[in-house]
Amino acid sequence: MNDVQQRIEALQANGWTIAALASEIGVTVNAVQKWKAGTRYPTNSKAILLLMDKLAASKAPKKRRYAPGSRIKRGKTAENVGTNG
Repeated sequence: MNDVQQRIEALQANGWTIAALASEIGVTVNAVQKWKAGTRYPTNSKAILLLMDKLAASKAPKKRRYAPGSRIKRGKTAENVGTNG
């Protein structure tokens, strides 16, 4: 297991998801999945490792059950939800 894989495993143990890691690092979820599997290695691994170290020092983001705005029914906007409009 390489150093990137170890950091991803450690971050996941602290509550980070693959999607949250990808979002914070600025890469795709697919890229992080490949790093974790060991099929690819980041191009600029030193920068990625530094970012992961910073993330390890911070709290993992709260997991959302639903994406923001996904629970609004079609045809209704945020302004008129709950009204008879």
